[in-house]
Amino acid sequence: MTKSADQEHASPSSSFPTYVFKGPAQIAIRTRTNDQPRYVDTRLNVWTWYDGGMAMNIDWSGLKLSSEFVEIAKAFMVHMLEKYSPSTAYRAARMLYRVSESDISLRFPWAADEIISAFKSWSSSREYVVVFRTLYRWAMDRGIIGFSNDIYLKIKNFKTERLSPYSRIFLSRSGLELDEEILLLNRIERQSLSDSWEDIQFNIVLHLGFELAPRSIQFHSLDIADFEFIESAYNEKYYTLWLPMAKKVGQRRPERRPRKITAPLGVKISRHVLEIQRRFGNDCEPLFVNPCGRRLSVSEIGSGLKHELREAGIDRPNQVSILLRHHLGQGLADQGTPADMIAELLGHNSTVAARAYVTATPNIARIKEKALGKSPAYQRIMRSLLTGKIVQRRDTAPERAVRGVIDTQYIGDIGACALPVHTHCPYNPIYACYTCKKFHPFSDGRHEQVKEALQREAQRFIDRAEQAGDLIHNRPLAQHQTTILAVSATIERCRQQTEDAADDAV
Repeated sequence: MTKSADQEHASPSSSFPTYVFKGPAQIAIRTRTNDQPRYVDTRLNVWTWYDGGMAMNIDWSGLKLSSEFVEIAKAFMVHMLEKYSPSTAYRAARMLYRVSESDISLRFPWAADEIISAFKSWSSSREYVVVFRTLYRWAMDRGIIGFSNDIYLKIKNFKTERLSPYSRIFLSRSGLELDEEILLLNRIERQSLSDSWEDIQFNIVLHLGFELAPRSIQFHSLDIADFEFIESAYNEKYYTLWLPMAKKVGQRRPERRPRKITAPLGVKISRHVLEIQRRFGNDCEPLFVNPCGRRLSVSEIGSGLKHELREAGIDRPNQVSILLRHHLGQGLADQGTPADMIAELLGHNSTVAARAYVTATPNIARIKEKALGKSPAYQRIMRSLLTGKIVQRRDTAPERAVRGVIDTQYIGDIGACALPVHTHCPYNPIYACYTCKKFHPFSDGRHEQVKEALQREAQRFIDRAEQAGDLIHNRPLAQHQTTILAVSATIERCRQQTEDAADDAV
């Protein structure tokens, strides 16, 4: 699959023979399950492999590529199939189809400007550019004629728009709202299940998605042997699921890690296993199967989960298992779970996603605010402990106005201080004002601006605390959350007074 030393230094226009693929007749690929084909036949015009119960292929006869590059592309596909997961190898196949549709399809070798021109037409699909560069570097490292280091350095510097896969988590809360979680739990715990074992099976899938939030490919890869339970001497049962990891780099077969599950879910799975074995025999390996006894594909699992969520009253476009993963990750972060532990529980290769969930943890304050803000007793306590009476800006002397800096942002026009003029306050302006009886908020003050600035600053404390592994015992963060709640209470008081004044005017 490589050239001789003489061929390495030859030019593309030399008399040396062009590259010819001489790979193995069959390639052993990485598989997730025992019932998945383990080899790809390279003697066929169409190479086919499977992942998640879905067929993937590349039709060499259907590609509009130069004959020499087809030979090189076959060798590259062997490399991808042997080294990476089937789904990653399929990205390389899609990239080759993209090359086939571009202006460089029948040209080889290519000039740098020709490749960059093709890249620009792919800029909306960054993965094609990345995989093409991988191909180019792979061929160059093997000394294949037509690939040069100078051209590689030029195409390596081509920049594409990079959107973080976790940007949605960074920007907003991405899990279920409280009312949606209640609907989901009602669906999981419903008693009036039909006699259909398929319905019961997807109730288990939904329940498992809520507790452990596996990816669809992990649901697909689960075997009956991955479920186990231990019964103690006191007849107490403890249930464990050995969950296959989906995105661990460099593994020939998925690593399985033990995950504890609740007794109600364990009882459901125990009954489900007995029913599967009764229907399809003790030799049936998959934990989730279709009516024919074959392992459910990722698309069937996705469709079933989407149906369960809709039946529960939750309809989120294009979100199924990922919604449950975001909900679990965000819930763990909101409870102060360190990023490395979130990454371990969700099976991530890094803490990038976990840090995205932690970034959203000012939701803690919003959750407390929603829970407490509607309580009359809480409102009475807040009124008695917090600021002085609400006043109008026009009735206040300018020298009594409170102003200060939060999160490097200057903020004024929020209220007035009742201390004698020119009296030095021993506390930090704005930070301490919303819990001080001497502070009189303006009814139309910029309290929302204060709240947003405090939340941003609190996030920086969260980031530092997460790095130090001490989110629970973080006093500055706790003080910020208390102040944010106090500002929220002030905003509500100002709103209520404005409404009352409007009613009196009528």
